[in-house]
Amino acid sequence: MLSSGLDVLATASHYWPLDAVDGLRSLRDQIGNRTALRIHNHTVLPYHNSSSVYTNDSAYTNISVSVDIVEGVMNKGIYLSGDRGATFLHFGNYRNSCISDPTLCGPEGVTFSFFWKNQETESRFAILSGGKIISNGFSVYANPIGGYIEFYTRGKSRRWKAHIKPPGPFWTHVLFTWTLKDGLKVFINGTFNTSDENGAPSQNYGDTYTDLVIGTGNRESYEHYVTGAFDEFVIWERALSPKEICLYYKAAIGEKVDFPPTTESPTYVPTTTDTDGLQAATTASLPNLLNRSKNVDGVTAASMPMMAFFQSLPLSLPNKTISQSTAHNLTQSFLKSVDEVISSSNWKEDEEWTPVVSGLIDTVDKVMVHMVSNLQSDSNTPITMGGKSYVADYSLMKIPQNYNIPSYRFPTQGKNYISVPGEAFTMQTQTTIVGLFYHNMHNYYKQISPMRTRINEAVEFKDYKIQMASYLISLKVEPLPALSVNLSAEPLIKIVLTHQLSKEQQLQALNQSNKVFLYCAFLDYSSKEGLWSNEGCMRTGGNLSYSICVCNHLTNFAILMQVIPVELTKSHQVALSTITYIGCSISIFCLAITLVTFAVLSSVSTIRNQRYHIHANLSFAILVAQILLLISFRFEPGTMPCKVMAVLLHFFFLCAFAWMLVEGLHLYSMVVKVFGSEGSKHFYYYGIGWGSPLVICVVSMTSSLGSYGEVGNCWLSLKNGAIWAFVAPALFVIMVNIGILIAVTRIISRISAENYKVHGDANSVKLTAKAVAVLLPILGISWIFGVLAVNDHSLLFQYMFAAFNSLQGFFIFLFHCLLNSEVRAAFKHKTKVWSLTSSSIRNINVKPFNSDIMNGNKGGVSPTKMHTWDKSTNSANRIDLSAV
Repeated sequence: MLSSGLDVLATASHYWPLDAVDGLRSLRDQIGNRTALRIHNHTVLPYHNSSSVYTNDSAYTNISVSVDIVEGVMNKGIYLSGDRGATFLHFGNYRNSCISDPTLCGPEGVTFSFFWKNQETESRFAILSGGKIISNGFSVYANPIGGYIEFYTRGKSRRWKAHIKPPGPFWTHVLFTWTLKDGLKVFINGTFNTSDENGAPSQNYGDTYTDLVIGTGNRESYEHYVTGAFDEFVIWERALSPKEICLYYKAAIGEKVDFPPTTESPTYVPTTTDTDGLQAATTASLPNLLNRSKNVDGVTAASMPMMAFFQSLPLSLPNKTISQSTAHNLTQSFLKSVDEVISSSNWKEDEEWTPVVSGLIDTVDKVMVHMVSNLQSDSNTPITMGGKSYVADYSLMKIPQNYNIPSYRFPTQGKNYISVPGEAFTMQTQTTIVGLFYHNMHNYYKQISPMRTRINEAVEFKDYKIQMASYLISLKVEPLPALSVNLSAEPLIKIVLTHQLSKEQQLQALNQSNKVFLYCAFLDYSSKEGLWSNEGCMRTGGNLSYSICVCNHLTNFAILMQVIPVELTKSHQVALSTITYIGCSISIFCLAITLVTFAVLSSVSTIRNQRYHIHANLSFAILVAQILLLISFRFEPGTMPCKVMAVLLHFFFLCAFAWMLVEGLHLYSMVVKVFGSEGSKHFYYYGIGWGSPLVICVVSMTSSLGSYGEVGNCWLSLKNGAIWAFVAPALFVIMVNIGILIAVTRIISRISAENYKVHGDANSVKLTAKAVAVLLPILGISWIFGVLAVNDHSLLFQYMFAAFNSLQGFFIFLFHCLLNSEVRAAFKHKTKVWSLTSSSIRNINVKPFNSDIMNGNKGGVSPTKMHTWDKSTNSANRIDLSAV
């Protein structure tokens, strides 16, 4: 491992100090039409600190100049005065090299580094103009929108692009690495800033010129762009690690550090020399271990040395009394090293790595306990030390013997805390307390196997992973507090934790078809591995947003969540599948007969009207949807046929609902409120029935095509909300049709009651019930059972939903074809016409077919059937009940 930033610089393949000193001006030259400053390569040797720059350019092999610079350290740099007559920097031609073509870099990649001070405040591009470091395949530039770093590979036509903020009139270190495997990573002032790991296809192949320049576009005309200063331009023909990048940056600005900060850090005060042993044991060992193990292939090979180190580190710490300021500095240094292990490792969010994470947590706890135990204290006054780091907020407290403490809470503020009642502290000896509130450890416990826990309730659902749903909080008290063994008695530890759920976890928890189990758990290290257990803890309150727990011991605590999908028993699944297959098969057969019947009788005037056109379209949509549904069961989710089937199912089921809405609107226009003519409504009905589903499907496919036929079945995904592209329109149709059904039912009930009073016809009272039965299939009201059938507590609704909806086509055939008086009369008339035609009887005068004949009315006699109500004192509406 490299020990300093100068050692990192010594491994560079190309290095230009770029310091404006006497002698360099003699190297000015004309390149193209502009004045250029040829910059010559300076090879850095280990521990080399010469005051002379030796050039190796073929044109100046005998030139050397004496300069007053410090190698590797950012100095004054070279200033480029933009359009006011100054120059750009020319580094020569790098044809067929890694610098000019990223594909030649190999798996090691490449690193570019330079210091940049932008002086353009009122240029044509304003402050965002910036400069370019360009070789074939690499570019750094700025425009009025922002700054960018780009990599190009001509062979595979890909571009990696990262956005950066151009610097102002102050030195800013810009470093970027690129490998074909990890893509582009950008570091600003030694800290990771942004990245583009995957890149994107591009037809922009980068520069066709292979010169390396600063301050201009790489073209034959060498047009000038930038006014500013550049310093310490370095190229490594490999990708530096974050550790090396930080070491080099600190050295380049004249500061030495042994660990990289990840973000803005708390104030650092150098530690005192009397604690060097502790400093070395805690802050140096973790990065060393990381470098030895992070590149090892395989989880076991990498995790074993880490776990061994974690277990041995607390035992190797020296027992020395330390001051409070020293303890603070050591704590910050140690937690920074822990943060380096976490941020620089290749840990994955799977259960194979959870022992490593648990081992690290245990090590942090033990080191912090060791720290507070050696803390120098006053015999009469409690010592308290706290702070924040990237790993955790912490609090160390040392309390003298016989000191009265009413209670203890950590953290003292916030919604997440752990509290110990005062009566639990014995105070017979000196007491130490360590509190840790971890910021990101919960991200590494997303795939916990129930079989690797000691939570009996979770083991019952061994096939469903457990996830940490809150922050991790730790409290260590020595000697142990006196707590009640019984969880229903006092005193007990109280833990309050808010849930930290991702969007996916929230959707899972809110899904009514899932059961959510929340466990108050802790890491049990009795097996030296750190297994989650809930023994001695109980969840006493909370909801999906937070949990309240009580425990009779202290350690690391968190809320674990296990989501169990509600599944039917095998027998119920088989029964529901059988009902669906049989019902759909019957409906498909009946709908086919219905369509054939309507087609054959289409020449009859009463069957040719608008109502039967609507019935035919609805029947066709349901027929195709149910055929596709049965076929879709044979396709594997995630395949292209399954995706196509999901799109078709979405469209035709939406069409079915749209035509159900048309049925309701037509019924409303005929019975409740008469409006429009047959012709004017015909266009709107077809627009609603076939046009609106097409629009919804196109929008849904455009926004989330990947949600079709991916998981479970050939249908819309339930995870990302795509299912609402079907559920929302379906619920709208159901609610509208329920309102129409209620309005129609009230009118029929009123007519039936009046008819009973006038004629004393008791049979007319049954008209309401019959009308509802007839209207339900075409209005789709039975789909409401699908909304109610969301868990195993509604098993009855699941059977009702399967039966009624799979048989929807059968009921349409039964009520609107087989038992419909108009259809039957039309069929009789059509049969009579066929028989007359077949007997070649041409001279018989067949009476015209009309509704009076169908209804059994004689000519010249007004019909007695309740059909049309004229405007009179008995009726305020003109109602046509033939639709019912």
